[in-house]
Amino acid sequence: MKIKILLLISILTLASCNEKKEQTQEFKIDVKTEEVSENNYKVNIKTNFPENTSFTIDVQRDYKRNNSSEQYAGEHYSAFSTLVKNGEINFDFKVDDPKWINDYKNYQNENGSFDKTLTDIDFETVKDTLEISVLYTPMGEKNEENIELIGKNGEFLKGDGMEKNGTFNVFRKTIKIYNKFKK
Repeated sequence: MKIKILLLISILTLASCNEKKEQTQEFKIDVKTEEVSENNYKVNIKTNFPENTSFTIDVQRDYKRNNSSEQYAGEHYSAFSTLVKNGEINFDFKVDDPKWINDYKNYQNENGSFDKTLTDIDFETVKDTLEISVLYTPMGEKNEENIELIGKNGEFLKGDGMEKNGTFNVFRKTIKIYNKFKK
């Protein structure tokens, strides 16, 4: 009888070890910036996401175009697959307003004849802030440890920054910093 009970306890213990348990960890992303010289910034991102988690990072300035109420963004920095190393991501960027304006004007000249939404930039609407956005999406995640911890569709993502996006969850942290727009 004792052997049967011990055997039953052993089987239950093994079965419970194989059960997939829902994660309870709340994820966090903290973004700090430092202006190291005029219009040159260092960014330090600290996170408790697993090692080698891939993030998309953008630094943009919002504006509108003439005859449009839509919000657009002039791009200062973009990285599609930046990996967490030792709980951090670090990068530098330079604010170069004339560059994104020139890039838009070139795009407008190449495509404006058939795309009438490519009107001129309304310079009165250009913001004196930069938006730094850090985004995690589980789509395309290949790291098995991350999939187990976060979920194939981000179903285990929790914390201030988790957003539903159709059939999966993403995690986004966005901050704004002041930087005077210079044409």
